[in-house]
Amino acid sequence: MRQVLCVTALGFLVSACQITPENISADVELPEAYQTGSTLQFDETLNGEWWLGFEDPVLNQLVDQAQADNLDVIEAVYLLAATYEQTQALRSDLLPTIDGFVNNQLGTLLTSGLDLTFTGSTGVGGTYNPDITGRLKNQISASDADFIASQFGIANLRRQLTQSIALQYVELRRAGARLALLESTLDLQRRTLEIVESRYAAGLSPKLDVDRTSADLARTEAQRSVFQANRKRAEFALSILTGQLPGELAFGSAKSDEIPVFDAGPSIALPADLVRRRPDIQAAEARLRAATIRISVEKADLLPSIRIPGQLSTGFGDVSGRADELALSLTAIVDIPIFDAGRRQSEVDAQRARAQAAASAYKASILSGLVEVESALAQVEALQITLERQLTAVASSEAAYQQLDALYREGLASFIDVLDAQRTLISSRESILQTEASLAIAIIQLYAALDVGCSDVDLAGCETEFDSAEL
Repeated sequence: MRQVLCVTALGFLVSACQITPENISADVELPEAYQTGSTLQFDETLNGEWWLGFEDPVLNQLVDQAQADNLDVIEAVYLLAATYEQTQALRSDLLPTIDGFVNNQLGTLLTSGLDLTFTGSTGVGGTYNPDITGRLKNQISASDADFIASQFGIANLRRQLTQSIALQYVELRRAGARLALLESTLDLQRRTLEIVESRYAAGLSPKLDVDRTSADLARTEAQRSVFQANRKRAEFALSILTGQLPGELAFGSAKSDEIPVFDAGPSIALPADLVRRRPDIQAAEARLRAATIRISVEKADLLPSIRIPGQLSTGFGDVSGRADELALSLTAIVDIPIFDAGRRQSEVDAQRARAQAAASAYKASILSGLVEVESALAQVEALQITLERQLTAVASSEAAYQQLDALYREGLASFIDVLDAQRTLISSRESILQTEASLAIAIIQLYAALDVGCSDVDLAGCETEFDSAEL
């Protein structure tokens, strides 16, 4: 007992020098606001559910179904449960471990005949490892940081999932719109072919005009199968994202022939520092915190440690099972590092290097998020200007075609002029459709880049609930 008291006193002395985590700098100075402006105004009623700005019930349904049934999210939730249980198991190491034992022996005394003897011992034994250097507490803190990083990781997975759903939905609608535009183009080309054929039959147009019109019509019809395949591909992608087999997902009005239009937008006054609250950046920050804490875990191996094994037992013998006196043993073992050829210090330096790498990854995630927002803002602004000018161009193209078509019917314009005007009109309509789809995609990318949705304090919106018993 005197030895135990001495070792305990030594433990208190060592614990006074417990290792505190190091501070790895990872500051990134951000501007007060984004450099790129936008005329869009932020809709406060969206509350982070930015896809509601499209006012499309089918898209809303797809997002809800994906958040509930996406297999990647389900897998991540199970992995989060495993991380949680590992942290709980590590926390149990703060307490002593106690195990029971029974040791039985059956024998005979040959000198007195075949008398059987039954002897043995029973009791409990255990070990307690006082965390005098804070190594275990730091391990637990690092594991907690890993758990927080996993929570933010799931939030980021949901962010990316919502973005993928919205992007594929735009592709689905784009394919439908291109099919509708193709049918409109085919009607236009068929009417032109009828006019040319009638003029050719009357001897007013050469056969060459008929051949050119027929060729344009055939080229347009050839695109139908491509657009149909694009729509199927988008449907299948949405099925997988929502956890369904290809063909099982019902899209309803999702096959509309119009590109979805976003009716809300971010304010130009959004602070650039808001990007720090994105879940992927918060996850990188938590991983940095875990890596930094683990430096202290490795440094603790440079200091002495204490183990206190103990055992309480009683022996018994003969058939009656009469117990002998109780025996108590309590030992204190001090492990003092003396020589390891620099192994422990190298492990400290290695973990410090990993923490520096985590700091660089954290900085890179901030800069990457900032670039995503700036690029999306610039893209939205450019596409808005482009769309306005294209609308003007298509109006002029329609007027020019109508005039040339009327003049051609009267023999006052050449067929080449009519055909060029028709091609220009078709190309202008296709350009508007593509620009509208690109604008919707840019707005999706912008909102996904700005999707913070997580509180720095309580992880509101990022916590993933699970029933460990159910898992």
